[in-house]
Amino acid sequence: MRCARTDLDGHGDSWVVEGNAPFRLSPQSDGPPRRAILLAHGLTDSPYAMRDLAGFFSRQGFHVLAMQLPGHGTRPGDLLTVGWRDWARSHRHLLALLCAEYEEVYACGFSAGATLSLYQALLEPRIRGLFLFAPALRMPAVAWLANPLAHLGRRWPRLAWFDIQPDSDCFKYESLAQRAIAEVWQMRRALEDLERLNERALPLFVVASEQDATLHAPAVLDWFARQTGPKQMLYYSCGRPKVPSGVKRIASRFPQQRIRSFSHTSLIQSPANPHYGAQGAQRVCAHYYHLDPVKYQRCKAGEEDCLGEIFDETQACQVIRRLTYNPLFEEMLDEMRVFIAATIGA
Repeated sequence: MRCARTDLDGHGDSWVVEGNAPFRLSPQSDGPPRRAILLAHGLTDSPYAMRDLAGFFSRQGFHVLAMQLPGHGTRPGDLLTVGWRDWARSHRHLLALLCAEYEEVYACGFSAGATLSLYQALLEPRIRGLFLFAPALRMPAVAWLANPLAHLGRRWPRLAWFDIQPDSDCFKYESLAQRAIAEVWQMRRALEDLERLNERALPLFVVASEQDATLHAPAVLDWFARQTGPKQMLYYSCGRPKVPSGVKRIASRFPQQRIRSFSHTSLIQSPANPHYGAQGAQRVCAHYYHLDPVKYQRCKAGEEDCLGEIFDETQACQVIRRLTYNPLFEEMLDEMRVFIAATIGA
């Protein structure tokens, strides 16, 4: 990993390397551990994204393993040469290791990592439950273009990239390869095919935001309504959408904190997170980088009008910084704690 990164200059190198690397956490409980959970981050993310959730599961008595999806945690160009089957192969290998050692194995994922976890649960009967955050079950229609553009990118390299950014976030790629989008699209299609053949009634805890700009959030509601096992879902919304049974609708607008909405990237990070939290140094402003350099500079300088999902501007909020933490993170953990107690037990 050190050889692949260009942002290591001696200052804070260990923090960057450790944040991008897979990690384990032992359970904070008495007695021999019998439960384990595999955590899978999202597209362009790194294992650092799962740190706050990992701490929670450790406190609940789980042995935690947070994986590094192939092509991640190094440099954006590495996503030009890997596919979703590489992610699935690595995920399956780690699941097998956990299943050989622990009585109960669970899977948790964010975004593409959630889709991957769901896919594996339909194939691996030893998975006992799922915790899914913003699962990528439906993507914007334009995402289907990524596959032909990725192929054209072999001849014209610029076409291989959906976006090229400064990549200033040491724990997440800001540049995005067309192939990476195409691979998530293909994984989602493979999941749909598998769901027609397999069905499992697993304990299921889901979190999503209605204002998510990365995926189609109503599709998550529709999918959740069809699940038959013990289930619960938290749905952050600025309005009052109709939701199916088992879904708890939670207001996601906090004017006192200048928060207009919850973004795709905000769900799994604590406000206390040193990188993405309320006082964290990382400001996500990539949506303005090409479109409006003036707004980009204001956002990066901390002069935004509000926080929320990208392109959710109003007259009163002309510069919006993408929210990178969940203001209700502790409340979300309380809901998860009750769900675990009720469906999994002590």
